[in-house]
Amino acid sequence: MTHHTLRLAALACGLVTGLIPSAAPLGAQGAVELPAHELIFSRQASPDRTNYDVWRICGDGSQLASLLVMPGDQYQLAVAPDGRWFVYASAVDGQMDIFRKSFGRGEPQNLTNHPASDGSPFFSPDGTRMGFFSNRDGGKAELYVLTLSDSSLRRLTTDTLHDGEGSWSPDGRHIRFTRFFPGAPDNSRPAAGEIMELEVATGALRQLTALGNGYNGGLSHSPDGRRLAFHRSSATGAEIWTMNADGSEARAITRTKVDEYGPEWSPDGNWLAVTAGTGDLGGGRFDLWLLRPDGSERRLLAATENGESWHRWRTGEFTCR
Repeated sequence: MTHHTLRLAALACGLVTGLIPSAAPLGAQGAVELPAHELIFSRQASPDRTNYDVWRICGDGSQLASLLVMPGDQYQLAVAPDGRWFVYASAVDGQMDIFRKSFGRGEPQNLTNHPASDGSPFFSPDGTRMGFFSNRDGGKAELYVLTLSDSSLRRLTTDTLHDGEGSWSPDGRHIRFTRFFPGAPDNSRPAAGEIMELEVATGALRQLTALGNGYNGGLSHSPDGRRLAFHRSSATGAEIWTMNADGSEARAITRTKVDEYGPEWSPDGNWLAVTAGTGDLGGGRFDLWLLRPDGSERRLLAATENGESWHRWRTGEFTCR
């Protein structure tokens, strides 16, 4: 697993005037019910610095504030289901590990502490386990689950392909993630990142998408578990797609002239938070937006000269109002 692969697959994006349909500021949107929860995200420290720190903002665009500023990158975020702490990936002395940090006081704690690259964490619905991806057993990145109470570790995938970007289903039964299939040497089959489904109890694995010639990642479950949202990037750009949890009825819900990544379903199920803009790692401008799960009612949440990425909702009892 490399920093470039994971960041390219789910990097956030931003506003470029004239490329995204116009949207009024959040404060001017009348009686529309915006998410009551706050969004945690990674933001570049300055326009000319690629390092990311951790910030937060309310779903109505208010109360923007910094949460964690440290040397290097703090990205690939996940928030515990009870909303009391979050985790992030960061490289310290060239070693990429996953750290846990309380929303209150206290220093970050290294949860994985391994010479391999560990990243893209996500939580089980009850918060007792954390999934992540690592190349600690050699070869490509595989899926692992860490039990937080006793630090016991379980490897869930064993193959020669690269796995990444997981999401646990709300009922706890499945983990859905992206697997990268390289293209055929004779070009008869293009390279593709497809969404897989793994049954946690049995290890049964099946492929949910077969869209080909592109990368499907940044997966998010709707709160009821019935729908999935993801970004699909290809030679023509990156758009937001949705489908049923069984892989049926996959369709694009955005068709803009910019790249859009990382749809995150709001806790009430009424909105998706996305990042949209132009440019790749280290370039361009990427902002946070809200839109409906059908792609309508686009609203600019946070505009900045700095890049914004890896946004996650904070749930539990903690709300902005």
